[in-house]
Amino acid sequence: MAKAQREAWQNWSGWVTAVPRARLRPESEAALAAGVRAAQGPLRVCGAGHSFTPIAATEGTLADLSALSGVESADPATGRAWIRAGTKLRALGPLLHDQGLGLANQGDIDAQSLAGAVGTGTHGTGKELPSISGAVSGFRLVTASGEFLTCSENENTALFEAGRVSLGTLGVMSAIEMVCRPAYKLEETGGRMPLDRLFAQMDTLARDNRHFEFFWFPYAEEAYVKLLNESAAPAEEKRRVPEGEDAPSDDFFRAACELTIHFPVKRAGLQALMAGAGRPLDVAAPRKGHVYWSHDAFPSDRTVRFNEMEFAVPAENGPDCIRQVGRIMREAGYNFLFPLEYRYVKGDDIWLSPFYGRDSATISVHQYFKQPYEGLFREVEKVFRRYGGRPHWGKLHWLKGDELAGLYPKWQEFTKLRGEMDPGGKFMTPYMKALLGEE
Repeated sequence: MAKAQREAWQNWSGWVTAVPRARLRPESEAALAAGVRAAQGPLRVCGAGHSFTPIAATEGTLADLSALSGVESADPATGRAWIRAGTKLRALGPLLHDQGLGLANQGDIDAQSLAGAVGTGTHGTGKELPSISGAVSGFRLVTASGEFLTCSENENTALFEAGRVSLGTLGVMSAIEMVCRPAYKLEETGGRMPLDRLFAQMDTLARDNRHFEFFWFPYAEEAYVKLLNESAAPAEEKRRVPEGEDAPSDDFFRAACELTIHFPVKRAGLQALMAGAGRPLDVAAPRKGHVYWSHDAFPSDRTVRFNEMEFAVPAENGPDCIRQVGRIMREAGYNFLFPLEYRYVKGDDIWLSPFYGRDSATISVHQYFKQPYEGLFREVEKVFRRYGGRPHWGKLHWLKGDELAGLYPKWQEFTKLRGEMDPGGKFMTPYMKALLGEE
């Protein structure tokens, strides 16, 4: 009898693939614990597949926690909510809103599962706002032996401090307690600014707005600034593109990406054209914007697929670093079209967080998913390293073991704890071993 063909898995961009020997799709925490206990290693959890590294890929057991979804409990008085680990951020916003709550911050993509976003240190922007992991106040963890541990500031404290960004190497999160805030609305304003004026006013923009970020096409002399601030105005209804469908607003950009594959010489002109679209931003008298509930205000429907690199550098290094990244991208001769994305994140005390011990600026580089990225990204990584950059764990980079150890003061404590929690390496693929220096 012929062997059954294994089901292949790939990430969102399509560049990371795996053919696991077994699949685990638990519908309860008890089933998850039993499945982890019996699983053939290496066991990894795939989440939404929105990481660009092989962090979820395995030839052993691939776990899908999408059935462990929803809000277990929520207390509007304390702002704390227990949420099942497989809950997608897009679904979580309305669920929390029904309880009168909202996340304090989130990124502009909400396709990820909560556990995936927490485990990799996913973030939004805001000088006084930490990453999603920084809002975690507790979690339940299934260990390699299938036991449950509850972790918080008062219980299994070391695991709590390390586990909020742990890349799935300490165990499998089954539920997470988040510190939320009362439901709130945000007004989105923004527009294009000349680069010289933007850099001159960057500190003011970051200080005077709850959320500030900008997008810069390196061949252009203007950047698009996006601002979000709390509002008491009535909320508008935001029309979202259904999951799995393309956003009509992306049609032009997708066509431009396809064009530059065959005609790279067009990239500079297209970038200048796109940077010049829309109204200019007058910081002294910003125009009225759109007001949405926070969970609708944060995300943008990005349906043009890409691969991504992102590093977090000390906040004071951010402006100089992004200028150098833009210069290298223009001079290195690689074909690209996506803009750079620049954000701020408040520092935290999470052992492997890119923001451990320092307020940070994050800079993201994207490449259209049909185009090779390695040459471009390796050139840019050199710049990030000169500025003390730490990589986003779910986004592309080439740092390993000793190189990473020098960037994280708690690196040795983390790897020691990891070895104690999983001495048999059930959660360790060859990629993860190389990443943590345990080859």
